[in-house]
Amino acid sequence: MHPILFKIGPFTVYTFGVMVAIGIICAYFILIKLGEREGIDKNALSDLMIWTIVSGFIGARVFFFFYNPQYFKSFWKIFYFWEGGLVWYGGFLFGFATALFLAKRWNIPIWKTADIAVIAGEVGLAFGRIGCTMAGCCYGKECHSRFAIVFKDPHSAAPLNVPLYPTEPVSAVANFLIAGILYLLYKRRKAPGEIFGFYFIFYGIFRFLIEFWRATPKEFFGMLSNNQILSVFMVLFGIAIVIYRRRVYKKV
Repeated sequence: MHPILFKIGPFTVYTFGVMVAIGIICAYFILIKLGEREGIDKNALSDLMIWTIVSGFIGARVFFFFYNPQYFKSFWKIFYFWEGGLVWYGGFLFGFATALFLAKRWNIPIWKTADIAVIAGEVGLAFGRIGCTMAGCCYGKECHSRFAIVFKDPHSAAPLNVPLYPTEPVSAVANFLIAGILYLLYKRRKAPGEIFGFYFIFYGIFRFLIEFWRATPKEFFGMLSNNQILSVFMVLFGIAIVIYRRRVYKKV
């Protein structure tokens, strides 16, 4: 695709970084707008998002570093996130831990914030997947279908001149769709926190399925990847959250 958007002398602007930036901006405005509906302080929510994003990027790159050490010629390359290469699970774990800690410390309503954060986060992730399409990371396995995509730019992270499953654009569309479904459920939610649970269910199911077409190592029984095992736990965790929040809310 087009991993490099443009160059000005020695200065390079990567398409992945631009799409991630657009995703963050869109997620921010969605989060603030929904936060106003929930009566959450705007400044506290903004600070929470900033620290969560910083922590999430660190986690995503750390996981990518361990999964793909061959991509880094030096340790400092771990900070070059604009070139592409983020592991969602690492970003979520680091970001979630940071958000939970700060929300408790700043007395921000955790469950209400979690509900709106996953909606905003899915929109941001969708733009990130567009960036993946441009950079060639998170690419699919080789296929011979009319829907295949072929990367020809030498700066792409994907294998060149090989027809591959279009896992990145499919993921982008799926994330936009999940965000829309979560928003519709949010408008009709029965208990604060259940949208957070539904997010784990929907994303876990999608991620489990898309992994069959991604070129990730299938280390479990030669059929399943690490991400698929984590996806199973995501779905179970999401179901537990929905049940728990509805039961608790009924008692209030």
